[in-house]
Amino acid sequence: MSSGLVRAASESTEDEDKGFYCYPGEDGQSWVCDKGVHNKPVRQIRSTTPAAGVKSREAKAGQLENNPRTAKPANPPVRSEHSTTQASAAQAEGQRIAGDKAEAGRLGNGPTAEVLRWNEISGSRSPEVSNNPQDWYTPAQARAIDAQYRPVEDLAAQLYVQDPDPAGYCAGGYVQRDYPYPVDVDNESFPIIAEADSLSSEIDVTAQLVGNVSVAQGNRLIRAPLADLDQVQRVGHFPQGVRMDQPGLIMQGEQAVVHLDSQEADLQGVQFVITDAGLRGEARQMQQSSGGDLALAHNSFTRCEPDNNGWRLNTRNLLIEQDEVFGTAKHAVLRLKRVPVFYTPYLKFPVSDERVSGFLFPTLGYSDEDGAEVSLPYYFNLAPNYDATFVPRYFSKRGASGELEVRHMSSWQTTAVGGALLPDDDLYNGTLSRKDFDEFVDDMGNPVDLGVFEPADRWLGALDHRGRFGRFRTFADINMVSDPDYFRDLGSDLNVSSQIELERRAEIQYVHSGLSVRLWGQRFQRLDQVGVDDYERLPELELLYSTDLGPLELGVSATWADFDRDTTGLNGLNAVTGERTHIEPRVSLPMSWPFGFLNLTGGYRYTRYDLEQDSNAAGFQLVDDKPDRNIGLASVDGGLIFERDINWFDQALVQTLEPRVYYLWQEFDDQAELPRFDASVLTFGYQQLFRNNRFSGLDRIGDANQASVGVTTRFLAEETGREYFRFSVGEIFYFENRKVTLAGGQTAFDRRSQSAVAAEISASIAQHWRLTGTTLWDPYDNEVDEGGAALQYRRDNRHIFNLGFRNRRDQDIEQTDVSLYWPISRQFSIIGRWNYDLVSGRTIEGFGGIEYNDCCLQIRLLARRFLDSPAGTVITDFDEADGDDGIFLQVVFKGLAGFGTKIEGVLENGISGYRSPEQQDYFSNGSSY
Repeated sequence: MSSGLVRAASESTEDEDKGFYCYPGEDGQSWVCDKGVHNKPVRQIRSTTPAAGVKSREAKAGQLENNPRTAKPANPPVRSEHSTTQASAAQAEGQRIAGDKAEAGRLGNGPTAEVLRWNEISGSRSPEVSNNPQDWYTPAQARAIDAQYRPVEDLAAQLYVQDPDPAGYCAGGYVQRDYPYPVDVDNESFPIIAEADSLSSEIDVTAQLVGNVSVAQGNRLIRAPLADLDQVQRVGHFPQGVRMDQPGLIMQGEQAVVHLDSQEADLQGVQFVITDAGLRGEARQMQQSSGGDLALAHNSFTRCEPDNNGWRLNTRNLLIEQDEVFGTAKHAVLRLKRVPVFYTPYLKFPVSDERVSGFLFPTLGYSDEDGAEVSLPYYFNLAPNYDATFVPRYFSKRGASGELEVRHMSSWQTTAVGGALLPDDDLYNGTLSRKDFDEFVDDMGNPVDLGVFEPADRWLGALDHRGRFGRFRTFADINMVSDPDYFRDLGSDLNVSSQIELERRAEIQYVHSGLSVRLWGQRFQRLDQVGVDDYERLPELELLYSTDLGPLELGVSATWADFDRDTTGLNGLNAVTGERTHIEPRVSLPMSWPFGFLNLTGGYRYTRYDLEQDSNAAGFQLVDDKPDRNIGLASVDGGLIFERDINWFDQALVQTLEPRVYYLWQEFDDQAELPRFDASVLTFGYQQLFRNNRFSGLDRIGDANQASVGVTTRFLAEETGREYFRFSVGEIFYFENRKVTLAGGQTAFDRRSQSAVAAEISASIAQHWRLTGTTLWDPYDNEVDEGGAALQYRRDNRHIFNLGFRNRRDQDIEQTDVSLYWPISRQFSIIGRWNYDLVSGRTIEGFGGIEYNDCCLQIRLLARRFLDSPAGTVITDFDEADGDDGIFLQVVFKGLAGFGTKIEGVLENGISGYRSPEQQDYFSNGSSY
């Protein structure tokens, strides 16, 4: 049996200028090796083949033939310090070993002998055997330790790679090596492969690897200048430092003990980089368990890039469990630069984008009205498909409150249910704030004593649902609050926004082929000071069906709805409730060609009501509680498309000219005594030219004998079809006066023979620039009734500029609007908006501020002035509105959490084109700031 030996690439011993010579042992089973000097004691080794192998870094695979006396020499084996057998020249007969490379032997306890085949030398396949051991001598040269095998001063800086053209706030990122296997493989199932410049071994007991040592197992790679391997305990000692590289984690220690058969490791003087979360840090000691858990003592870490310590968290103990989402820190001190700003005995922070139960970072705030505000969110990871968030909140001037949101997802639906409760608000009694209560005066300005102030309970409820099951669709959006001032006073961390009214709507829909059936209900909660509630639609059933009959398209729509509301104190038609049934069959002949289209349509509209009126209502009284309406309609819609090729600044374009004519005839039926459940007048614009009803809803259907004429021109890219420019203009010509109105008699507009001229424009005038505009020109008064224009530059979420103007003559509105979000350096940006009313000479809303944003820290300071509208009142008289001022500060420690005022909504509403980044540039723990 032949023995397997290792030849070192270099040997850093006292005889560096000399090489090795080896010859067969007396038993014919082993090799005896010595170094340079013939009379120096040598040791004999008998090599075996375990699961773990060690090979020379520069060795090539080969095998030694079974007969050592006839083997072809190539590389001399390494000296082993195991046996004390003395060699002689006679024992070396028939073999000469020379060269610089040899196949690695194996370390371990395996029983099978390793066989090596030596490469030939001197180009001869049958070299002549020399009996002189000196002929076997080949000098070996020592080489220096490469930088990647030595501990470095700053591990993170070495791994960080600058991006030559960064698009975000970060100038680069951490780069990992290419792993040989999928990142989720079990490293312990792979053999251990070791490489080094030299090896000294006591078979099955110890081995020392010296110079550029690497130990690889699966995706785990250990590099060091020196390694002492205990083959009995299967433990490696790295006294001169070590670097361990595995998916998601790279760490370096000044000293380390590593278990070769598991992931266990104990490092001293540690630097680490968690690449998945972008975290880097140092620790006095780090222990990795067999399961991959990391326990660090006296450590600090940050998400900031190297050489930037915007924030740093110092902890006494830190635990990062394998495959867990959050790390757990004890006795943690948060530092902004070098200044300590927060201490907590216990903290969880994100180390991956997975979900886990635990406390999120608290939010802190202060205002003159509410006093100090503190919230401490807790996240419940209940199951892979449902979770919950509970947010206890405390206002020093109002009291304690709580918010809860539960989310559930399945293969056919997503649902979120939320609620909030503030019992006994010390600043609100259900109608008035404490300040207004204490300062209440009558119409003459005299103080009025309202008695004892009694705090009121304040609450919020919300349901959001989307579902799809086979051919069925389900939807629900239900929101409600205790009082109109809830959002103004308290806001909410739930996904519910403040608005003039809260909608509550639920529906179920069935769709199959040409059939669609929908059952739905709707009601509203008014948050403004309007005294009349909207009608509730409880419920409404809709049916739509269409089919083809040769070239004809046949269709029918039918609806039934029940409308109700509180009619106490209402008069006339406002006090009417009841049911409405509507049926509308249609037949159309659509025709289209490459140069144009023509659609012929005819239909019939039948509506029947079953009404009730409040017996106490004054004014108009119902004569017929079951009125009906019968209206026929016909329309002709046609257009042509002309094209021509043009060249604009060396770019091939296609210009189109698209004239369109739409004729509508609709029968008149008196509707003055019909209720107005869901009817309103549509805002007039270019698209309104081609609608078959000038009212929304079904309670008013306008009579018509009119023709609309419009023309559109476009400039399109010849290759891609991208639209660079579009301009449309058109007008309606009336052949009869309009008799149907929303309420009351005819007006002067109903007797005009032509409508206002409507035009709209949209242009991509350059890269990232877009111009849009609309206008309504009154040909009778030769004035612009309504107009608006907006110029926007948007390259990304940081480079936004808006310039806008709008006016409405009938409402005496004339306003300018300028906003921007613009970087003045990589980290600093300016933010601002100025919405100014030219008529009143007042600023409707203005804010300005500065933002600092980098890889690890975001700070926003914003000053805002706006016109206040208590109880959701819509501001129509800007002279009488009250102004309000505010200063807002927001701080976000990226990868950890943040505190301060939540101003994302201010930016989204105030800067057109700005979208909440949703933590695109940094890791988030799911909190919103």
